[in-house]
Amino acid sequence: MNSRERILQRLYTSQASAQNPEQTSQTTGIQSEHAAGWTQLAQSEWLASFKQNLLDNHAEVIETTTANWAGELAQQLTARGVKRLLSGEHEQGRVLLNALAQFAEQQTAEQPSAAIDAQLVTTALSKEELFLSIDAGFSVASAGLAETGSLLVETGPQEPRALSLVPPLNIILLNASAITASFLTLVQAQKLPAHMPTNVLLISGPSKTADIQQTLAYGAHGPKELIVLLLTDA
Repeated sequence: MNSRERILQRLYTSQASAQNPEQTSQTTGIQSEHAAGWTQLAQSEWLASFKQNLLDNHAEVIETTTANWAGELAQQLTARGVKRLLSGEHEQGRVLLNALAQFAEQQTAEQPSAAIDAQLVTTALSKEELFLSIDAGFSVASAGLAETGSLLVETGPQEPRALSLVPPLNIILLNASAITASFLTLVQAQKLPAHMPTNVLLISGPSKTADIQQTLAYGAHGPKELIVLLLTDA
């Protein structure tokens, strides 16, 4: 059963419960069994489901390591022709900026345009600059949900929400060990922030819409592409 079929199944179940309240207790039982089934899976099965759900939603998943991710991403961004990148102000952002600088230095004199203008976001973002001149945003997720292939990004001054919502290319780093079965298990394990930020993002793929003539289009309301860097050793 793929992501679309699972979502439709849950919607049909919810609709049936709303039409027949007597089935509510039965539905609750089904949901409990469903949640219990996910928790009984091995971590490797969570990981496989997490990746497949993201792929189903047109995201790109790059499995890498703590030592190599920044260098691999620098190559990817250069190959894609990214010219400007913004990152949240955190350690992973600094690692990426250093990798981009080192990668640019390694380029030959015949490729001076390969250097990417990358910065940490330390002040309020200009909307004009953000919407018109930033090619990519880099963020770090604190958790991944296997059931839906979702990434949980806790926004705040160090991780501006706009970085994940505006630039055409959205890049998110996640430790594989932070993947859990579902949102329910995440809450039950009390892994949400003790002091909730104004916004917690659940990102499951690039932005998409079918508002116009039911034709599916990507990037109309947000990032057109999503790259997930999955650290398999962390």
